Amino acid sequence: MSQKEPSKDFSTQPSPESSGRKRPVSERRIQANRRNARRSTGPTTARGKRTVARNAIKHGFLAREVVITAGDGKEDLSEFHKIVEKLCKQYKPVGVVEESLVQTIATCLWRKARVIRAENGEIRKRLDLLAVDRALRISDEGNLNVGFEGLNLSLFRAENSADDKVSSRERWSALQGAQTGLREHHSGLGYLSALLAAAKSDIASEGYISERIRQKIVSAFCFWDCLFALTCGYAGPPTTKVESSPSTDIGGEEADRRASLLAFINDRLQRMSDFKGLAIEREDLAFDAEARCFSLPPADATDKILRYEAHLDRQLFRAMDQLERLQRQRRGESVPPPLNINLSKRG
Repeated sequence: MSQKEPSKDFSTQPSPESSGRKRPVSERRIQANRRNARRSTGPTTARGKRTVARNAIKHGFLAREVVITAGDGKEDLSEFHKIVEKLCKQYKPVGVVEESLVQTIATCLWRKARVIRAENGEIRKRLDLLAVDRALRISDEGNLNVGFEGLNLSLFRAENSADDKVSSRERWSALQGAQTGLREHHSGLGYLSALLAAAKSDIASEGYISERIRQKIVSAFCFWDCLFALTCGYAGPPTTKVESSPSTDIGGEEADRRASLLAFINDRLQRMSDFKGLAIEREDLAFDAEARCFSLPPADATDKILRYEAHLDRQLFRAMDQLERLQRQRRGESVPPPLNINLSKRG
């Protein structure tokens, strides 16, 4: 005979009016909660407990704000946690104040690392573009010399008084500087080599150098290779020319003159080739020297970095000093009050 199930008393169910009130917890439920807590999967080792104990420091408001966790400047939050862990092992903070000072020290160290990173960026900003900048600058200098060399020489004559403030000697010196500059860069040396190649082409086809090329050679060589400039300047067409004779059918004396002139030009072409090798070596040495000069940031960036770093150092040392004083006081040591000197007032 089965037992009769007890009838449910629906009068004891909570009414809608009383459902908002908190029901009292029975003793049986309290004991069950305690047993569940003893079976918790929380840390049981000493190391685990120490790690959990520092969660409030690692994940505090300073950690949330100082570490950039998104965007192009994203930083590694775990690296900041490692710094905090090492500081906690060193200082063993007790209480909210000591823990906040440890956070302050960690943030100062983190921001000082940014200072070094900013310095690195300022240096790289110039070094990474140095090769391109130098190439453009050298090209500009070389082409300026080419353009300046091509000016009308009559502008630099002694009787030209267009500008009385500049002496004739200074004007000729400026032109000499342009001719020197032609030998220092690839563009200038290419221009000189092209002139000599055009002169050889004229000699091969006509037996002499055309007036236009002769003027350009004199203008480009007169201040650093006078003998060559004069030789090419007088290498024009012969004063008398036999119309019935072709340009290739010339006398022995003219053939010797032509061969000597070609040998002279070939010698200067070889010189241009040697100058190109020296120019490459010179540019490499200048690049290395300039790169070493750029190993420091520019003055304005250096000033900003140093001021920011000095500010962080003051914060760091102040936090370390406060933490040391608090810990000494906690250990019962006699700590004199800090010396505070106001330098803003004068007698």
